[in-house]
Amino acid sequence: MQMQRRYSTTMTPRANPLPRRHLRPGARRFVAAGLVARYAALGGAGVAVARQVFDRAPHRDAFLWNVMLQGYARAGPPHARQAVALVARMRASTGAPAAANHYTYTFVVKACAAAGDDDDDAGRAGRAVHALAVGAGFDLDAFVANALVAFYARLGDVAAARKVFDVAAAKDVVSWNSMIAGYAQNGRSDEAVALLRSMARRGATCRPDLVTLVAVLPACAASAAVREGLWAHSYAVKNAFRVGDGALASGLIAMYAACGRLDTARAVFDRAPCRSQAVYSSMIQAYGSHGHGVEALDLFHLMLANGVAPDGVCFVSVLSACAHGGLVDDGLRVFDTMGDHGVEKRQVHYACVVDLLGRAGQLTQALGVVESMPFQPGKDVWGALLGACRLHDDMELAERAAERLLVLDPGNAGRYAALAQMYDDAGRWDDASRVRRLMRDRGANKPLASSIVEGHMDAVF
Repeated sequence: MQMQRRYSTTMTPRANPLPRRHLRPGARRFVAAGLVARYAALGGAGVAVARQVFDRAPHRDAFLWNVMLQGYARAGPPHARQAVALVARMRASTGAPAAANHYTYTFVVKACAAAGDDDDDAGRAGRAVHALAVGAGFDLDAFVANALVAFYARLGDVAAARKVFDVAAAKDVVSWNSMIAGYAQNGRSDEAVALLRSMARRGATCRPDLVTLVAVLPACAASAAVREGLWAHSYAVKNAFRVGDGALASGLIAMYAACGRLDTARAVFDRAPCRSQAVYSSMIQAYGSHGHGVEALDLFHLMLANGVAPDGVCFVSVLSACAHGGLVDDGLRVFDTMGDHGVEKRQVHYACVVDLLGRAGQLTQALGVVESMPFQPGKDVWGALLGACRLHDDMELAERAAERLLVLDPGNAGRYAALAQMYDDAGRWDDASRVRRLMRDRGANKPLASSIVEGHMDAVF
């Protein structure tokens, strides 16, 4: 009897277990697409391996090209340029099987959107891809239009996003959600709320969903649009959405707190069946914004006791609450424990500590924090120090902070205005005029008002 051959599970499989002739060209393309998708999903080095598989595929049809582009889009900002280069190569290739379609433009625009606000080249490339889509007649396609709306919103070009939205031939719920989110993310709260009203009037044609509500609630909070916020809450209940869902619950908490209904915000928190980190952070921020530092701190300790791990955003909320509540010692202790929870101390956290000490009049200690930072203090840190100096009329330190800010943040008119006002209060009219003249010469614009928490959330990530 011939012995059965056994193989160890640790043996390296053969690179090509079946002769290539056993696979038809269509099957080979299918296998290649599957391998590209699997490797790209691994991220990191897996994306490079996926590209190697793609390059070695003997037959590349539109499906295989799109799978590779999708892999780049999902892999994040570092691969935006590769996606753009690949679509250029695809367009230059000969043969109908490699012809770009609406999926092609959707994937490459998403890749550019992922890096749009961090990479000027990706932003320019995304606009170029938009032009190519127009030339190919795909700009009116719903998939491509939705990707373009998100891309321009990510760049902060809300006007361009709205133009794409308006000319889109067939708007689906994703189209409306993308435009509403674009308005909300760029501080255009009134437009976001107005677009929600327009969407709601369409009735069954395009009904708001859970994503719509999550997108619009921050806008309702920013503009204190209590009527629209109440409508969103009742709409969620009426349509059997999970009001306890983390994203929806945290949005409702922030909305009610911004509208002055702190008790209702706490009721939403108490009724949430699954209190995620985001839900806790929203309620902590709500307490802090109303000056209830003790309640915010108690809720933070309850969160830890329940085994919910805090992240960088949560620490911003707690530190800000301590600053507004005058809880200096408690805030410093919270700041010192960040490393225990595996959370890196970043610019926004140091800005919160400077604000914490500055509000309490401890300007020398606040300056000590700035000078002892393990990296160069940024505009948020110096801005917090300038605000504290203005609060306590420390002109000497204010001039030092302003000197750094006019270098780090030369386009922010609020910095100039704060220093000029301090000069006015001190009777130094010539200095005040000099600062205002400098502001005009530099074309500085005053940013939208925001709290230290709302204004710096993006810096946490």
